[in-house]
Amino acid sequence: MEGTEEEKIVIVGGGICGLATALALHRKGIGSIVLERSENLRATGAAIIVQPNGWRALDQLGIASKLRQTALSIQLGQYITVKDGKQKDLQVGDVGEVRCLRRTDLINTLATNLPTNTFRLGIKVVSIKLDPFTSYPILQLHDGSVMMAKVVIECDGVNSTIANFVGLNSTRVFSTCAIRVTEKLVYWFVTRKLTSQDSMVSKYQRLIKESTVEAIKGFPNLIMEMIKNRNEDSLHLTELRYRAPWDLLRTNFHKGTVTAAGDAVHAMGPFLAQGGSASLEDAVVLARCLSQNMRIDIYPR
Repeated sequence: MEGTEEEKIVIVGGGICGLATALALHRKGIGSIVLERSENLRATGAAIIVQPNGWRALDQLGIASKLRQTALSIQLGQYITVKDGKQKDLQVGDVGEVRCLRRTDLINTLATNLPTNTFRLGIKVVSIKLDPFTSYPILQLHDGSVMMAKVVIECDGVNSTIANFVGLNSTRVFSTCAIRVTEKLVYWFVTRKLTSQDSMVSKYQRLIKESTVEAIKGFPNLIMEMIKNRNEDSLHLTELRYRAPWDLLRTNFHKGTVTAAGDAVHAMGPFLAQGGSASLEDAVVLARCLSQNMRIDIYPR
């Protein structure tokens, strides 16, 4: 196709899953190109909890030991019943290695272990189709240019613009929303019922703070004061989206040589702290499958 750029493996999305997939492929000796819509690699949110399955994936990616140097080990949690103030310790470390680390540390470590020509920033994919002759995917980019690939892996998150191409239904909206704070090294989130006014509330930090304080009435004073004393600019209201497990069971996750991974597939709420860890697992498994099944003929003979 005249005027069309050609690549072997294109990863759409430069977040945790996209970068991890590129690194997993790189460690298998397979090159890829990562297309990221933003002008720079960025990490949404301040911190991320990585569960035991996530750390096993990071070990496979060869970066776990470096990340452990700045990650905080979580051994204990606390369950407080607001109604009567009863407290119960929750043993977290019993399930395996659970650590909290800065998202920027994770993103930067993934990126620095990749070849510098892996990233193409400020590139937005607006649509995808299969070439009628070769069956290879063709990506239409925001600037009108076209890119042809032999394999496309969608890692562009919960709001993926091309996930429906592989047969994924639209994500569903939780009946709750999350108010998050990202300030210095403190990270917390509060969930409350989603209301019809929240599309307007989310635009104004003052209203976010007021609605949060109202939602936690009756909570321990320490928590009340922590929220009241927060800088309004650090607050963000997020609509939570998900895909039900039974929807995923009925989906193939691929069409031709196009597939999806991470939140683009298994969007989930923050309640289990598994979104990032599951995405890291996706990356390792995808790279393993591609390296073992070269029938796709990524490289010319």
